Formats: sequence, C-alpha cells, structure tokens
Amino acid sequence: MILGIPIRMLRPAFLSILITFTFVPIMGLPYTADDGINRNWPTVGFGEAIGEAMRLQRQWMFEQGRFFPGGSVYALTMWNIFDSRVAYMTYLALLGMLLVALVGYLTWRACGSGQVAALAVAAVGACMQVRFGYHDGIASFGGLVPYTVVLTLISALLAAHILRGGSRWYALPIVVLWSLAITAYELSLLMLPAVLLMLVVTGPSLRERARWLWAGLPLIVPAALQLGMTLYLRRRELPLAPAYQIDLDGPVGTTFGQQFTAALPFAQQGIADAPINATLSALLVLVLAVPVFLLWRPWRTGPVAIAQRVSVGLMAAGLWAWVVPSVLAAVTVRWQDELFWGQGYIYLPYQFVGFGLVMAGIGTWLRTNIQRPWARVAFVVLFACLVAGCAVTAGVNIVGVGSIVPGPQGPG
Repeated sequence: MILGIPIRMLRPAFLSILITFTFVPIMGLPYTADDGINRNWPTVGFGEAIGEAMRLQRQWMFEQGRFFPGGSVYALTMWNIFDSRVAYMTYLALLGMLLVALVGYLTWRACGSGQVAALAVAAVGACMQVRFGYHDGIASFGGLVPYTVVLTLISALLAAHILRGGSRWYALPIVVLWSLAITAYELSLLMLPAVLLMLVVTGPSLRERARWLWAGLPLIVPAALQLGMTLYLRRRELPLAPAYQIDLDGPVGTTFGQQFTAALPFAQQGIADAPINATLSALLVLVLAVPVFLLWRPWRTGPVAIAQRVSVGLMAAGLWAWVVPSVLAAVTVRWQDELFWGQGYIYLPYQFVGFGLVMAGIGTWLRTNIQRPWARVAFVVLFACLVAGCAVTAGVNIVGVGSIVPGPQGPG
C-alpha cells in the first residue's frame, strides 16, 4: 500500500504515464513527408476523391503489381475524420499507445505474467523514437504502419480467443480486420507465419480441428486471396519504380544490417550520432522509470509455470517480425541506395514489435528459472534497462519536437 492505494493499482498507472510521455510529443509536430499532400483530401469533393482513389488503385495494380484497396479506404476515412493538424497528431499519438498496449496484452495472454508484459511494453516503448527529417512510420505517412500492426495484433488476439473457447462469431471481425490490414500495407501479409506460430504455442492441441478451423481459416483464406491477386498482377513484366525493384547483386548485406539495427533503441544516437539531451533524459529516468521499476519490484518475482514453447514461440515470432522487414529492405533497389546506418524505412514499427516480443521471450525464459540467482539478476537488470530506455526515448522525442518545429504548419 502507498498512501492507502494498493501497489497493484499503481503499477499500470505509472507505466501508462511513461508510455504517454513517449508519444505525447507527436502532438507538437507539423505535417511531414507525404502527409503534406495527403492532408488535402478533405478539400476534394467526395465523388472526386473516390474517382482519384480508383485511378491510383489501377496505377498501383497494373504498373506496380500491388493490390491494396484497404489503403485507399483507410486514407479517405482517416483524412476526412482527422482534418486538422491537432486532431491528426492526437490520433497518431493514441494509435502508438494502443499498439504498445496491445503488445503488452498479447504477452500477458501468452505467458500469464504481468511483469513480463510490463517488460514487453517497456521494450517496445524504448524503440518508439520519432525519426525527424526521414521516413518515419510513427508520426507521419498517415499512421498507416501502426494502423496495420494494430489490426494484425487484434486479429491474432481474436483468433486466440476462439481457440480458448470463445464464440465462433469472432471469425467475422477477424476476416474484416485482417483483410483491411493486408490490403492496406503488404507487409502485414508477411506477418501471418508469426501470428500462426503464436497461436500454435499458446493454443490447444492441433487435434482440436473445429477450433483451429474457425480460428485459422479467417486468417489463411484472405491471405491466400491477397497473395494470389498479387501474383496474378505480377505475372508479366511491369515498369516498376526503384522502390519495388529487386536486386540480389546489390549491397544486400549492408542494407539488411542498416534496417535491422535501426529497430534497436537509440539507433540514431548510438549509430548515427544524433543529439541527446542527457539532463532531460536523466530527469525522466528518475521521475518515471525509477518509480515504475520500484512498483513492479522485479526482484521479488517468483517462479511461474510457463511452458518453454511459449518462450521459444515469443522469441521466434519476434525475430520473424524483426528480420523479414530487414530482408525486404535489403533486396530492394531504392533502399539499397537511400538507407544509412541508424535509420530505417517506415515499416520499423513491425520491427519494434518484434524486438519487444524477443525481449518478452527472454523475460519469460528467465521467469521460469527465477529461483537461480543468475536468472533473477538478469531479469532485474533487463527490466531496469528497458524501463530506463523507455524514459530516455520519451526525452529524445520531447527534445526532438522542440528543436524540429519552427512554427505552426498547416491548419491547427
């Protein structure tokens, strides 16, 4: 008890405050990247906007071999709802918070440990550094990447709910949400193996065929249709732009390393020598990270009965989400030319989630061996580092917004 309030109630509150400080700076940003043009959609008549969206769809399909009508549905809806800078940036901040919260909830559902879930939340939060002046998937590009990650995580959680005895009617929202995700951004389609792996390691036996059919088919069938459509569109040679050309003879290894390491916390500071305000970061560590660490008391944790396959599954799914986008960037002509150490392409939020799941898998493994002194020390140190890292990232975002915004841009 602290001032009559149970510690159990204070834990998520302080962790939520820490995550909030990480994302709130986004609200002070101007429109950047493609948003500077796309924000003008509300000024176009609805009929004209639909016609332009259909024209773009045909261009993407027959010139780039891409089929993602979900992207147009999302853009037209989102830009007409959040038609001011303040509303739009607030949406992006809340979307980022929701993404982190879903990772924590997924981890908790997978291993049943609140401390491991908090560790995963801090890990993802430590990665969520806004990348000013470059391709940033958190605070620009319509929030498309966090949006598709959120839809993917919700679809996975609904499928897990069916496997645990939930109503089969949840298959309908899975089909809708998953279809919107994979037709809004193609990388979501590549996350299907990670989703299925998590369902296998946390779900019932595969011999429970009825449950698996109702949980798995809503994911597999839309993915197969989307893949089939993409292969059909690319059956002939297309005039692809460099962003979609594959070159296996280029600097594949270097580009892979650039995208892979860019997903690490503080990649811009540690690799690209971006500035950091040590005073503010130290203050946030003391005011936010230390209370979170003390409230969760990771040194007092006891052993829990978590199957080893869950730990392995978390790490394997996380590595998939971390590695696959790096491979995609590595073989693409444009990113072979434009990436540099410390920076990555906009689909980094997928990799942030991957990093968080890898840390959660390690934390789960340590929890199962917590009675051993080395495991207890390792868990406490890992927890402390990730929580402190999240606070430092919050400080980096605050300072970055303060230095990058020269004044109001666009309608407020």
